[in-house]
Amino acid sequence: VDYYDANEAVQLRLHKSLKLWSFYVDLEECYGTFQTCRAVYDRILDLRIATPQIIINYALYLEENKYYEDGFRVYEKGIALFKWPNVYDIWLTYLCKFVARYSDGSKLERARDLFEQCLEHCPPKFAKNLYLLYAKLEEQHGLDRRALKIYERATNAVEPKEKEEMFNVYIKRCGEMQGITATREIYEKAIESLEEERAVRDMCLRYADLERKLGEIDRGRAIYSHCSQMCDPRIHNDFWQTWKEFEIKHGNEDTMREMLRIKRSVQ
Repeated sequence: VDYYDANEAVQLRLHKSLKLWSFYVDLEECYGTFQTCRAVYDRILDLRIATPQIIINYALYLEENKYYEDGFRVYEKGIALFKWPNVYDIWLTYLCKFVARYSDGSKLERARDLFEQCLEHCPPKFAKNLYLLYAKLEEQHGLDRRALKIYERATNAVEPKEKEEMFNVYIKRCGEMQGITATREIYEKAIESLEEERAVRDMCLRYADLERKLGEIDRGRAIYSHCSQMCDPRIHNDFWQTWKEFEIKHGNEDTMREMLRIKRSVQ
């Protein structure tokens, strides 16, 4: 019987009223026992009328009563009931609770399996937070190499508008873990894959500045030359000013003349 089927008699449909079941759960939580309350939640699940919020409430109720593994099983039942995007809140709560429960890293392999299962069909819109959570887990209990691999996967999995932010996080964490020279490949990948011209320009300027600090003047100049094709001097004068200052400090008459030639040709 479908609760919303108006052709059926009200009496036949009433047992699927989520509002009534929610009142019943509230009543049991306030005045009933743990077993009676649990029975009501289980009945809601059996009738397949639960919402993601009901699933989360049930799992939290079990957790409050120290039934942690039972709570995790409820999350898994909820994941089986719902599809994306409705399952996002259940997954996020489940993963956060699981990581917090085993914060000593004792269930690392199981946590990895959960994250992989979650991310397998995750739409780009919801990927960012989940990948960041996964990478943080690896940083705390796993391997730096695996964490960086997750950040790299995230740059391909998130929405285009979030790519720049994800690359920035990836560059920062890679610099801290493996040194700034290891970030070169990430800058190059970012310049290649970012779609927004402003984001590519910003990435080029940061990359060129990195090479300057490392004393790689020729590499820095090559990056400015590559970026110049996206910088109309009438609009992006600040880029040309930055390149000019770079040549004044590190170049000579020939390199300055070459820069001015490129500027004229772009204009």
